[in-house]
Amino acid sequence: MHLNHAEISGVQMGTLGVPPTMVMTVVVDVYNPNGYDVAVRAMRGQVWMADRYPVTLDYQAPADQPFWMPSGKTTSMRVPLYVPLALAIQLVQEAFASPTIAYRVIGRADVTGSRTFQVEKDDYAVDERGTMTREQMAAIIPNSIMPPPR
Repeated sequence: MHLNHAEISGVQMGTLGVPPTMVMTVVVDVYNPNGYDVAVRAMRGQVWMADRYPVTLDYQAPADQPFWMPSGKTTSMRVPLYVPLALAIQLVQEAFASPTIAYRVIGRADVTGSRTFQVEKDDYAVDERGTMTREQMAAIIPNSIMPPPR
């Protein structure tokens, strides 16, 4: 699993007691080493940004459209992630002091193996690490939310 890029999908304004969140679409390149296709039906857990900021991961593929990864290939998977706006801004600020920001995805995935046999396995453990570059972090937040440094 390797981060390809992330993009802003929108910002949800907060309501009573709920802070505003940035809706990010994280594009992850996933390699399927199996000799058969695998579908991801759901993922849940946490993404630890900079090894200290947890963000909840709760992805559910549409019931009629599981995400299929062909065997022996790398496929880009789009996963929505809801990041508190204050945390997103904090991470961008930290990215200016470091060339990369580490992240770790810890959770469980529900997968289906083989398009033909549809063998389901729930609670498949996921524990992956990666990094986002300063440029990737800065590109996530549009200038309208946070102007570039001077």
